[in-house]
Amino acid sequence: MNTVHDRRILITGAAGKIGRVLRSGLAGRHGCLRLLDVAPLGSASAEEEVVQADLLDGPAIDRALDDVGALVHLAGAPDPRDFATMYSTNVHGLYALFEAARRRRIRRIVFASSNHTYGMAPVTHPVTVTEPPRPDSFYGVTKVFGETLLRYYWEKHGIESVSLRIGSFTERPMEQRHLSTWLSPADGVALFDCALTQGDIGAAIVVGMSGNRRIRIAQPNWQAIGYVPRDDAEDWVGQLQQEGVAVDGPLDWTRHGGPYEAPDH
Repeated sequence: MNTVHDRRILITGAAGKIGRVLRSGLAGRHGCLRLLDVAPLGSASAEEEVVQADLLDGPAIDRALDDVGALVHLAGAPDPRDFATMYSTNVHGLYALFEAARRRRIRRIVFASSNHTYGMAPVTHPVTVTEPPRPDSFYGVTKVFGETLLRYYWEKHGIESVSLRIGSFTERPMEQRHLSTWLSPADGVALFDCALTQGDIGAAIVVGMSGNRRIRIAQPNWQAIGYVPRDDAEDWVGQLQQEGVAVDGPLDWTRHGGPYEAPDH
């Protein structure tokens, strides 16, 4: 699969923070964006289709995958303390969606994974994507499950995928940790677009961050999808200092997961 520019793309979780940015940022780059969320999505533009449905609604998901060339899976439950909801959405719902995509013979899946897949690694250790996962929460565990399932689909069924280990997706850096983990909206659009269009990727894992000078990743694997970030959190250091953030003081986070390093219970 070398390009999906002329194909319909299904984006789940399209009403969320990343989904809203991709909705506008990917507009006009592909044949049609089919947007799915359990929350209302508003009216569709000329190059959009909107579907309000739950991931566990099998018939609705099957219909949403009709005539789709690629799947971008953003939907998920983020609260690590609510394991029942997280399991329902991030494990059961994810499996049902990926299985439906397999039955439909969709050949490319882009999965919003997380830096919480390696969140228990000390920040002093520069992580690579080839290391064993070190999840910091049940949330991180479910993201490792998604990455592993996609590896299985590649090895067993030839479905290409990119698992994007997204850092801190915010309009601008807001805290010391973001100087390392920030992913800007513009770079986020470029990241997902590269993941959709790069050919011959197998089952790739790629770190989803901007080109931050203080990034604490030894090998983000950006070359696997041809991603070249343009933004750098360092450009916001002056603003953060004015706001009282100790940008150059001792690190206020000891593990890559930041706030998720605390016990779940």
